[in-house]
Amino acid sequence: MKNMVFNGFTLNYHESMNVYVNDEMKRVIFVSKDNDEIHGVLELDQDNKVKIYPRWNVSFTVENKEVIIGVNFVEE
Repeated sequence: MKNMVFNGFTLNYHESMNVYVNDEMKRVIFVSKDNDEIHGVLELDQDNKVKIYPRWNVSFTVENKEVIIGVNFVEE
């Protein structure tokens, strides 16, 4: 797992993902290693509530300030 800290949240995500951060919009975008598929988006609203927009093949697990982003597919 790779990890990063985003606005006080620790994000642990699968090694096969690339991550792009939009600090202004308070969004983290998780994309495939080839940058050809969006796996999911994590967004913080104005009250710092977490919004998650996942694809069917990605799981987001949230506990307190830690988020684990996993994949439900086998890497080649």
